[in-house]
Amino acid sequence: MARIFDSTKSTLALRQRKRFLLSQIKVRPDALRASLVERFSRCGKTNCQCHHGGDKHGPFYYLTQCLAVGKVNKFLLKTSAQRQSAHHAIEHYRQLQEQLEELSQINAELLRREENLGHE
Repeated sequence: MARIFDSTKSTLALRQRKRFLLSQIKVRPDALRASLVERFSRCGKTNCQCHHGGDKHGPFYYLTQCLAVGKVNKFLLKTSAQRQSAHHAIEHYRQLQEQLEELSQINAELLRREENLGHE
């Protein structure tokens, strides 16, 4: 979750933070808006221990993306390398999202103060 910046800062401090944020925002080529889901499941064999109180099979790892209402893209990540790549890519997207959210909050505060949002 994005942190909410301190709106009591001076306009100069907001502009300085904005400049810093803009210098730090970097879109990583592997950024990925998705979730990494771990699942355990029962198999189709009725005599298997997973149907009679035993441990379920797994874990299985899936990459899940919500594309639109009722439209989900999901597939199994078969290797640990895939899982690690997905984890890093999701984290890069989350970091970018937090930086953009803070930039948006600063811009909203500058607008509330009737300040120009363009380049200084």
